[in-house]
Amino acid sequence: MEDISNCFKCGSKLPEESNYCFKCGFKIKNEQIDSIYSKESSKEDSHYHHKASQKFFISGLSLFRSGEYSKAITNFTKAIELKEDFAEAHYQRGQAYVKESKYEDAINDFTKAIEIDPEFKDAYFQRGNIFFERGSKERAREDYEKIIALDFEIASQLYDRLHSFMESWVANIIRNNKTAPKIETDFVNDS
Repeated sequence: MEDISNCFKCGSKLPEESNYCFKCGFKIKNEQIDSIYSKESSKEDSHYHHKASQKFFISGLSLFRSGEYSKAITNFTKAIELKEDFAEAHYQRGQAYVKESKYEDAINDFTKAIEIDPEFKDAYFQRGNIFFERGSKERAREDYEKIIALDFEIASQLYDRLHSFMESWVANIIRNNKTAPKIETDFVNDS
């Protein structure tokens, strides 16, 4: 049995080693806690599964933000175990895998997020970035084209930003080359 630290009803922090919320008066029964973590659930337990899944997801986000990626992965995994069709948890776990340089695991999670939500633009984008960096340009292009098909406005904004970046990058190179001293490369023959 896992330790529940927040109330499922109001979200308040529970006193240590307690299943009673002093803020709203909600009492989580031990059999309810056990059912949250069991694979078999009834309809009345689904509420608790959802709440526990959200708890682990939010905890995972907090750990991710503080740079504790492996702990975040553990919490996102628990959230997914409780709610398998949790696209956002797959996506965030994929993000944590990227930070841990576990690119195959990240691709698998981004792919699962896309299977659950075929319009998950961020998952296409992140998966496309990994494909691009790993030399799978065709697979990356497919993901980027899917984003364009889903939301042309976002794609045009990305293109505008990329175009502006490239212009400033080239201008910076030209500016640096003009100010750099030229080195003579002619050789003088002493004959």
